[in-house]
Amino acid sequence: MSLPIDLGLLESDRKFQQMCFRLAQKEFPTAIPVGIGSWDGGRDIVQFNDGSGDVVWQCKFTQRSLSNLKPKIVKSLETLDPSREVSRWILCLSVEASGAFLDWLRETLRKHPIVKACEVWEREVLLNRLDQHRDVLEVFFYPIWKSLESRFRTEELELIRYELDPDCGWKSMDSGILSFWQRGASSDLVVDLIVRNRGTLQSLLQSIRLEITDVRRYLRGLPGTGLLWPQHTYTISLDGGAPGTRTERLEPPLVIDPGAHQRFRIKFAKAGYAWTGYIRVALIYGSKNQLILPWAFLKA
Repeated sequence: MSLPIDLGLLESDRKFQQMCFRLAQKEFPTAIPVGIGSWDGGRDIVQFNDGSGDVVWQCKFTQRSLSNLKPKIVKSLETLDPSREVSRWILCLSVEASGAFLDWLRETLRKHPIVKACEVWEREVLLNRLDQHRDVLEVFFYPIWKSLESRFRTEELELIRYELDPDCGWKSMDSGILSFWQRGASSDLVVDLIVRNRGTLQSLLQSIRLEITDVRRYLRGLPGTGLLWPQHTYTISLDGGAPGTRTERLEPPLVIDPGAHQRFRIKFAKAGYAWTGYIRVALIYGSKNQLILPWAFLKA
C-alpha cells in the first residue's frame, strides 16, 4: 500500500522535477537534471549513454486533469534530438494515469521512433519509490505533509521544529524543502531545533549521532515555537562529507523537563566543499533511547 500523500503539495513544476531527479538518481546514479525551459531539448532529466541510447525523463506536474498535459508532452517529444536514440523514455506524473491517457500516449509515441521503450512513473509509482527511499520522502515532505510529523515522535520526546539558522553560512535551496547549500567555503551548517518532552519524567539528551549517505563529489573550483532562546549549540563534524555514522557526546547534557520544550542548535562543522549528500541526526537520550530527526539534503 502506497503512502497517502497528495503530490500536489509540492505546488510547482520545479519542486516536482527536483523530487523526480532525486528518485531517478537512486536507480540511475549518473542521471543529471536539465534546466527548466524551452532549451531543455525535451529532457528534464537525462542519463547519457552512447551505446544503447539515452535515458530521458519528462516530469509533468498538474493538480488538475491529464488533458492539460497532452500538448506539453507532445511538445517535449517533438523537441528531442532526432540524432540521439532514447533507450528509455520515462514520463513522471503527479497524478494517476488513466487507461485512456495511456492509450493516447502509446499512439503518440508511434510518431517518435527514436524512443525505444516507454515507462510511466505516475502517482502510485512515485509514492512507492518514495516509500523505498525515506531520505527523499523526508527532504521533500517533512515541512509540508502534516502526517509525517508522527514519525519523529517517541513515547518521551517529539520534534517540534527543525529549521536552518538564518545567520549561518548556508541557505535553503528551496522553501518548503529540507535542502541546504553552502554559500561560502567550509562554512558551518547550523540547524535550530525545538524538542518537547511528552512524558512525566525528565529526559537527558546525552549524545548526537550523525549519518551521512549517498555522497557524490562534483567540480566546484577552489574553496573559499514560542519565545524560546537556544541555550546551547552542540558541534559535530561533517568531516568533509565522508560517508558513515559518527556520534558526539553532548557537553553539557541537555535536560528536558516533563511537559517542557527545549530549544538548542546543532552546528555541523568541517563541511568541506564540492559534494552533495543526505544527512540525518538522531538524538540519544536515556540508556538506549533515540529520537531520529528527518533526513536533509546538502550541497557543499
